[in-house]
Amino acid sequence: MENWRFSDRQQIVRYSLILLLMFTGEMFAQSGGSAGSFMSLANGARAFGMGGATIASSEDATTVFSNPGMVGTLYNGQFNATIAKLAFDRNYYDLAFVYPLNSWGNIGLGWTQLSIDNIQGRDQYGFITQKFSDLQSTFMLGYSKMIGDNFSIGLSGKYLYHSLAGYSAKGVSFDIGSAVYIGEKITLGAVFRNLNSSLKWNTSSKLKETLPTRIGVGFSYFDLFNLPNLIAAADVHLSGRDFLGYQTGVEYMFRDLIIIRGGYSDRGISYGGGIQFGGFKFDVAMTPENFGNSSRIFFTLNWSFGSGVAEEVYEEEIPPLMTPQPSQPTPAQAPASSTATRNIVLILAGPLANERAEVIGQNPNDNTITVRLLALPGSDPITLGLDQVRFLE
Repeated sequence: MENWRFSDRQQIVRYSLILLLMFTGEMFAQSGGSAGSFMSLANGARAFGMGGATIASSEDATTVFSNPGMVGTLYNGQFNATIAKLAFDRNYYDLAFVYPLNSWGNIGLGWTQLSIDNIQGRDQYGFITQKFSDLQSTFMLGYSKMIGDNFSIGLSGKYLYHSLAGYSAKGVSFDIGSAVYIGEKITLGAVFRNLNSSLKWNTSSKLKETLPTRIGVGFSYFDLFNLPNLIAAADVHLSGRDFLGYQTGVEYMFRDLIIIRGGYSDRGISYGGGIQFGGFKFDVAMTPENFGNSSRIFFTLNWSFGSGVAEEVYEEEIPPLMTPQPSQPTPAQAPASSTATRNIVLILAGPLANERAEVIGQNPNDNTITVRLLALPGSDPITLGLDQVRFLE
């Protein structure tokens, strides 16, 4: 291998890159062969189970990959770890972490890696030489903040690394994303990926590869058909004037315990599910390979921390709310009196669905309730309708 001319090595690099990008199966057809295409992969089993539609529907730490603007919408700490079983000797891993800083916004960290082992090398005459590996990885740091009650914006920086056949390339990249809530059920998201991005190889020619900028827009609808915990989402991706692809997906949670998902995109049907208990959730997803009849299987463990501890403290220490006077048993006060000693609610609808909150006030005249999220004890109070919450004993 040491006696190869650089041009021959460059050929091997080119061919191996093409193989890697073809085998990922998640790359966009119009941008195939471009540097950094592996970053077009969705991240986490939840995303893969929903067909890759994540720009406006991410609810865990993997949002740092799909849309940094959604990082600011998370109300408690999140940690995700994903491993995948892929064909053609490929290995995929990702880790993600989001931590809320209360009024300062949220920060996110992420790492992904995709590699192929045991690639058979050949010289310029086609004779077999030694085997080598191809590895691509990305390290991310993101920041996002809510502006008002309905809008969030975020920025992430990425450090890119690619090693292949004894050579390596490094580069930096940036993503900008945003999310906006429209009413209680609709979320819109947009992200610009790979801004000012390039990879520079440590070859004698100092080969430089430019990553194409990509634009993604997404839509999600909570409580579809007025069915709580049913989410539908769709994403569209562009690069310049080229249409790159689309993803659609649905998710339904049954009794806050069992989760089922399905998705469809221009690359086929995907499906998956999960189970959650306490602050932990385990997800699995299957998506088709673009070659052969095999499937890719993704496993993700999610840990949501913060809400469980807060819930125990508040349930034990919050004093009872003031009960209505018996001398005023008006019909409007009846709902309030029946729940006066219950201090914890589960939010059923909107972007805060499935969050637990402390009741700090009720207004029986207009059937509203004022709460504060248990995950963020110091956060501002939120006013909701009584039909948007369920009291917990």
